[in-house]
Amino acid sequence: MLHSIDDHAPVGILVAMLPAADLGVSAAFYVRLLELELRREFVANGQVTGCSLSRADRSYALNLRLRSTLPGDVDLTGEHPVVWRVADQRALDRFQEHAERLGLNPTRRRHDDAELVCVVDPDGHDVLVGLPVRPWTDFVGYELTSTGYRQSHHRPRLLSA
Repeated sequence: MLHSIDDHAPVGILVAMLPAADLGVSAAFYVRLLELELRREFVANGQVTGCSLSRADRSYALNLRLRSTLPGDVDLTGEHPVVWRVADQRALDRFQEHAERLGLNPTRRRHDDAELVCVVDPDGHDVLVGLPVRPWTDFVGYELTSTGYRQSHHRPRLLSA
């Protein structure tokens, strides 16, 4: 019997992992922002080197790993390693209001792919929460310019060998 990829393809993110300079500060930030709870701690040589945040009613978890325990120089400052998705426009508006109440100075912008609310975590990561504005059915390439990314090509360069 033949199986399609849909039989075994992932349906979402189970756990995302971010590096953190101070686990306590970053964990407290995400507990407040995403209303998560501390579920796991990972200890090496008597030091907490990682933790996992989640809730029983959420289908995902966020792991934080002490940056100093990672190999090499891990710096995602100004990057958005995870873009969280909300169910609808009302949920996006409520997330922005929540971030405002927390004093996190959220910004809002529209990207070609999503309407996004952004706050910055204690490690300088952009925490993006968004709602898709178009289906991901066609390829679009982007090029970084002095004013930001712009659409630049409609045929993949990466896998065209």
